[in-house]
Amino acid sequence: MVTIEEVLKEYHPLGTCQQAPPKPPKMAKFNVYYWHRRYPTHKSLKPKARIDEKLKNGDFDYSPYGKYLDYEYWWMAEEIVEIRNSDKSDGWKKDAELEVYRDYKRRFDNLRKDFERDEQDRMESLLYSIQYYFSGRKEQVKDFVYNIAEGEISDVIRAYPKWIQQQNTLECPF
Repeated sequence: MVTIEEVLKEYHPLGTCQQAPPKPPKMAKFNVYYWHRRYPTHKSLKPKARIDEKLKNGDFDYSPYGKYLDYEYWWMAEEIVEIRNSDKSDGWKKDAELEVYRDYKRRFDNLRKDFERDEQDRMESLLYSIQYYFSGRKEQVKDFVYNIAEGEISDVIRAYPKWIQQQNTLECPF
């Protein structure tokens, strides 16, 4: 008897993941470009919206596509366990498992691309919002966020005005 954990050790990059919720029902509209997404996407606020509103809206949160990737691995493992525990011939099991993996692999690749793109967009949105709302040069904002800031995003947003004010007094030529 094969278990889901054994299959995840074989296929998941980390070897394990959290149990996924049941698969959501199919979306009402089918889009040939986004067939790999099972959940609706996050609607970000406009770029020049207030930074506190964007924070409350979740525009700077970790991308949900990472969680969705783990769900897909779990659902793939469920299907493979079902195939391996069936009483069919070994040749049929191998073919069916290969077909399931191939279908999920396409979904994994597309979700991973979406995840990377979404994370990049969220980071650029954070940098732009901090620069727009509190001022400072682009290089200063990047330096602060990547090298100096610590903690959650709300902590970073609160700490930036103090840091930029200190930087501006240090750079004052007179």
